[in-house]
Amino acid sequence: MREGKVELLAPAGSYDALVAAVQAGADAVYVGGLQFGARAFANNLDNETMQKAVTYCHLRNVALYVTVNTLYDDDQFEDLTEYLSFLYEIGVDAFIIQDMGLFHIVKQYFPEIEIHMSTQASIRNIEGVRYFQDLNVNRVVLAREMNIEEIAEIGHQCDIDIEVFVHGALCMSYSGQCLMSSMIAKRSGNKGKCGQPCRLPYDLLEDGKIISKEDKYLLSPQDLCTINHIDELIEAGIKSFKIEGRMKRPEYVYTVVSSYRKAIDQYLQKKHAEHFSTDEMKMMFNRGFTEGFLFNDSISLAKSIPGHQGMFLGNIISYHKKSHLLYIKLQDQLFQNDRIYFPKNDLTRTVTKLYRNGQLVRCADKGDQIAIELNSKIDLQQDVYKVLDIQLINNIDKALKKENVHIPISMKLTGETEKPLTLTVSDGKNEVIVSGDMKVERAINVPLTKQRIVQQLSKLGNTVYEVEHIDVSFPDDGMIAIKAVNDLRRNAMALLDRKRCMVQRQKPAAFDFAFHTRKRTVPKLAIKITDMEQLKNVHFEKISKIFIPFYNYKEYHEKLLPYVPFLYDEKDLAEFKKSRIYQLCDTIMVSDFGAYHMLRNEKRIILNHNFNITNSFAVQELKDDCVLSLETTRKHINSMAGDQNFYFLAYTKNINMNMKHCIISEHYFGHKNKNCSLCRKHHYQLKDRMNKKYDIITDRYCHNYLLNNRAVYIDQLDHLNCDYVLLEFFNENATLINKIIMDFQNNILLNKKSDFIHNLDTFRGYY
Repeated sequence: MREGKVELLAPAGSYDALVAAVQAGADAVYVGGLQFGARAFANNLDNETMQKAVTYCHLRNVALYVTVNTLYDDDQFEDLTEYLSFLYEIGVDAFIIQDMGLFHIVKQYFPEIEIHMSTQASIRNIEGVRYFQDLNVNRVVLAREMNIEEIAEIGHQCDIDIEVFVHGALCMSYSGQCLMSSMIAKRSGNKGKCGQPCRLPYDLLEDGKIISKEDKYLLSPQDLCTINHIDELIEAGIKSFKIEGRMKRPEYVYTVVSSYRKAIDQYLQKKHAEHFSTDEMKMMFNRGFTEGFLFNDSISLAKSIPGHQGMFLGNIISYHKKSHLLYIKLQDQLFQNDRIYFPKNDLTRTVTKLYRNGQLVRCADKGDQIAIELNSKIDLQQDVYKVLDIQLINNIDKALKKENVHIPISMKLTGETEKPLTLTVSDGKNEVIVSGDMKVERAINVPLTKQRIVQQLSKLGNTVYEVEHIDVSFPDDGMIAIKAVNDLRRNAMALLDRKRCMVQRQKPAAFDFAFHTRKRTVPKLAIKITDMEQLKNVHFEKISKIFIPFYNYKEYHEKLLPYVPFLYDEKDLAEFKKSRIYQLCDTIMVSDFGAYHMLRNEKRIILNHNFNITNSFAVQELKDDCVLSLETTRKHINSMAGDQNFYFLAYTKNINMNMKHCIISEHYFGHKNKNCSLCRKHHYQLKDRMNKKYDIITDRYCHNYLLNNRAVYIDQLDHLNCDYVLLEFFNENATLINKIIMDFQNNILLNKKSDFIHNLDTFRGYY
């Protein structure tokens, strides 16, 4: 990023959206290709369009970042590196990355490109940022659950670019840690194919009974909007303001980017914050706006309308069945060809005919009573919303037909009798010099004036250039064809275009994908629990390791090891580091880059599955023992190389969502009410449209975890090459845990048929 500049980073899921972003004032744009990005269903750019996009952006001093922020298997890296080489050679400015295996490859083979760690990497504390700072990463995109105080601490203490989402859709779970779509439908968000089950309706159950009433969209956050906090964001040390929306249309991108551009520029010029209207942004898309965890340390939910709700338009007065006319009292202006929405019926209609006082009109104003034709039966007891403003769309279309980016240039034309013209053009950084073919002659009648030459050189049309100064040295009695001046100008501008877009990088070395084959081992048994009460009547003899949360780790035992869950309090972990029992243990399991950075120089580390390790390059980069990703198949596990110990999750009622939000206290109090203790008194679940039930569990910090409706239970391990079989328990009681452990000890690990799996609702996950 350019030194000292606050960057406005815009999304583009298509070339048209990219143009809209640049014309609206974006400093940088992020896009995805046809493969390998976290928005597989966007209208992404093919290679030809990608090259066109680089040229378009660089010509206008705009950076282009490409998302390659999914997880990869070993057999994808040949195609992946071919694609990266293409992007590298055409001059994209940065790769946005989640996978640590891909990080390893980019660091080794593409040293001249920036690495931006995606929000999918779940970086959510200062220690996590320091980890990547130590690796010379250029930028980290922080988790959307962080608040402005936490971000300011990082921004003022770390020498690395901080990027923060400031506008757009929010995920319910920490990004990179959501398995809901993956486990329900094999559509992995970590592979770019999220089916967005969070936007579907759910019932909240308390001890088996439905307690939620009209509110159905209990996992659907409102959209983030922070435009009226520009001052705090800048002062927190944030370098890049990121707008979400690669699935959105160009008009949305233009509206949101131009709004934030004005807000940022106004603050930087005046050094004080001003209030900005959000109406145009709401009209383009909104589920309701929230300031999110950034400024409220909580999020609001779009409980009744999970999609675009637009702006409140008015109230239904009546419906005349015979004429099929619906009468509405307007609270906002309405034009013919606007689109309106009836939320109770989830019905959207374009206003083709608009009546006022019985007359067809093109427009009606606030306070008017109007009528529209409607043949559908609807609930009359509801508000009406406008979800498309045709006038706003038309204004944006007009704005996009002209060039809004202006690069100042200077020109110097030199002409001497009997010599060709020479034109020098400079943008302050790049300079080009071109000469013509024709020679200047002495005029027989009327000479060519300097004024006419300046006039011709200034004809730049709808280009990015704007002439600031023209110096002409031309004989008073000289003459040359106007065409020669025009040709000279065109040639010079084309050459300047090429020079501004030129990228020179060292070609990557030949890729080495060779790995040695792992020796096949007989796996040992390890278990992971939440408290010691779950181990009643369990015999430890055949268990190699027992992992328990660090805050419940009270006694030392050679088989008992602490683990740091994905969500924890940094102060608690710091206190644990000072404790006597911490000094006694030699190994600890960690689940995020922050704890990893804090502890890796003091203890032997085991990386939990939250690190999403799916390939040999990630193993090579991280170097520690690891629990492999739940989204890795047996085939890919057996092909992975590394000298570390591999842990395989053979039983888990896995966490589909890791949430800072609390569904339970949201229902009862309308916000996160810490330590309300309801979760300790009752059993809470979500029930989906298929009557599947998902347990909600909480931790000591009032985080919510949504467990899958079925447990992963792998009962055939004879063809799997791993060092440890890990059984992970959350809310299972001691009796059930003991039966599952015995099944693995007496049957599954001995390659015998399970005698317990049929007692549970299970599936094999990706195995």
